[in-house]
Amino acid sequence: MAEVGDRQESYLNVRVRLQRLPDAKFYSGWVRMMSDSEIVIDYHGHDRFEPNTQFFVSVNGVETAALFPAELISQSTGFLTLRITKEIKYTAPREEARRQIVGLSGVIDLEGTEIEFSVTDISARGLGGVLEGNIPRGSIVNLALETQFGTIKASSEVRYCRRETTESVKHRIGLKILNMGRIETARWLRLSEDKVA
Repeated sequence: MAEVGDRQESYLNVRVRLQRLPDAKFYSGWVRMMSDSEIVIDYHGHDRFEPNTQFFVSVNGVETAALFPAELISQSTGFLTLRITKEIKYTAPREEARRQIVGLSGVIDLEGTEIEFSVTDISARGLGGVLEGNIPRGSIVNLALETQFGTIKASSEVRYCRRETTESVKHRIGLKILNMGRIETARWLRLSEDKVA
């Protein structure tokens, strides 16, 4: 039983995907708490759900993925609480674990122009963030982050850069890490595996 608890603990602050069963619509959020019987999700989407709405839930951790059906117990501002209705199935992850990051900012150097951004999530090989303005997909940029583990500098490729809303100047950016030094690599791994990031 301790193994199950350890697995669930590793899912804190990890991206969770939900598929609403009646219409197969997808949603996502971040795991705040998970037990054998319940999961609490940080959710900031606009949709409101009826009590007992059925979902299929997928949580991709670093070493395992947790898959299970669940039903909505409650929805409050920013949170969903779901009851897990069948035993959790653990499998190999289907994608890299992404951990939510709060309070970390960095600088992107694009051909001598420095652009500040806020980091929203990280994985073993990349990160997501928010910035003002747009950087073309495929651009190679230099990245600098000041973390609790020390400075991390890396070259990165812009995988996407999309406007948050049609009225917003803010864009969501995804960066794939291409190259970093040995010390930065160790710091990055610590940061990407930090459960309380």
